[in-house]
Amino acid sequence: MTALEGTLYGNTITLDSAVPPLEGRRVRVVIEPLDEDEVISSPNQQAELWRTWVERGPQGPIDGLDL
Repeated sequence: MTALEGTLYGNTITLDSAVPPLEGRRVRVVIEPLDEDEVISSPNQQAELWRTWVERGPQGPIDGLDL
């Protein structure tokens, strides 16, 4: 058994790391949210989140910042 983490967008899950060779095999997927304490973003994930924020415009409490 392998436990991996990723991000859920609609019905697509983007995993943080590669999956062991399971091509063609049936698998069981269990989805559970991580506690905020468990969420550690890599520099690449943080950069992607900032890019998304910049593309979509201000949202949330940092609305007043001028970039």
